[in-house]
Amino acid sequence: MTQYNQVHVLHRTLVRRRDPVTQHTLLHECGVTPIQTYVSAVGTALQQELRTVNSSAKQALNLEYPKALRLVLSLWAHFGAKLDVEGLEDVTLPKINIREVLTPFQCTYLARSLNRLLDPVNIAFPGKTAPSISEMESIVRIMVSELTAARGDNELKKLSTNNIVKCIRDILNKCEALLHHGSGMNDISAAPNQYHIKNMQVLNVLCTLHTKLEDVPADLTVGRNEVWNVISENFNALLNPFRSQIEHILNTIHDTDYTFDKQDIAGCSTYIGLVEEAITHLTSNYLSHLTNKPILTNKLQEFQKSLVSLYLHHLCVIRPLGEGGKMKIATDIAEMERVLGGLLEDHSVSEQFKLLRAFRAALFLSLDDLSTVRNVPRPLLLNHLFARAGEALLSPYKVAGWTPAQYVAWLHSHPGEVLDMVQGTIQWYEDMIRESGAASFDSVYPHIVQLLQN
Repeated sequence: MTQYNQVHVLHRTLVRRRDPVTQHTLLHECGVTPIQTYVSAVGTALQQELRTVNSSAKQALNLEYPKALRLVLSLWAHFGAKLDVEGLEDVTLPKINIREVLTPFQCTYLARSLNRLLDPVNIAFPGKTAPSISEMESIVRIMVSELTAARGDNELKKLSTNNIVKCIRDILNKCEALLHHGSGMNDISAAPNQYHIKNMQVLNVLCTLHTKLEDVPADLTVGRNEVWNVISENFNALLNPFRSQIEHILNTIHDTDYTFDKQDIAGCSTYIGLVEEAITHLTSNYLSHLTNKPILTNKLQEFQKSLVSLYLHHLCVIRPLGEGGKMKIATDIAEMERVLGGLLEDHSVSEQFKLLRAFRAALFLSLDDLSTVRNVPRPLLLNHLFARAGEALLSPYKVAGWTPAQYVAWLHSHPGEVLDMVQGTIQWYEDMIRESGAASFDSVYPHIVQLLQN
């Protein structure tokens, strides 16, 4: 640095002083630019030295490449910083690609860095056993260490980040090899079997990885998304048998008689108790094995929302429906909210539960008032209106030749086509009335038409 400072002073002196005869600057008279000449010489010497280093120096540069890179880059930064003074505004440093000379050391360093990341992964996955949480935390600490070593240079940090993503993908591949996707996952009749337990152990590892990656000082959005996709897919695989079981239970709603008018609402319907048993079995015997539930809260909310939506679709097509039956359903709704609320530790009222309460209130509204309801989706109201009609105005599923369970499954999977389905049913009913020569339409008919037109 002392030599460069001397060259810097010389260059400024030559710029400031002029030849008394020609009045040109001494720099112009010399025909030499000291700073560019010096920097070019340093660059050339550095390139020659790096190409011819002995084996021990090469090994040191391979091991300590980030430090060597920072030293070289800081040297060039110092050269450039000294130009920001009066008289040197037009001076530009010669273009010397120092990185190109360091490339062999960089390649060796990154290869060894990748090995440092992958070696503990291979140790943590010895065979058919999932790694421990502490082993996964240790792997993430190594990721942080590798990125810390690369600090100060964005290009090296980017390359180190790519190594970390490779490490993450290696972990995912090894986790996928441990996961079971066979029919054994569908057996939820008793306590978790060996396949459930193994999959939940892997889920715990992946959840820890996903959470701890937040502490890594790099943009690992791609890697974290890939981890989350595996978590999501396999958590769904754990929940799906319970979803199927609850769907089957809810199908029995239509075997229950809701035609009575007497308001005897003692107790709730049988299916509520069965759903509660399924939910308790899930939370107590399965979800209790998961050690990082907060990260799975969104998935449980999706599961809960799906079940509430399915339940509402069942409720809106129950037919026939007496006043006592409405009271019974209102009791069931309150109990179902309690049961499904047990899926989450947070018992705040979700939007789906608000919708469930709104539908409960709508059960007791008059036909005129139903047409003005805004906090219950039109498809639900329209299907419920058929429950208040006479026998001649068939429900859409009857016209289609479906069972209530088939219609509910269709409603759940085709939300955007419900209005067209109802419109087609009304068209069928209008044609039927004209052909039969009936004197009038059902009293519910104009309310369905009005709601369709809103």
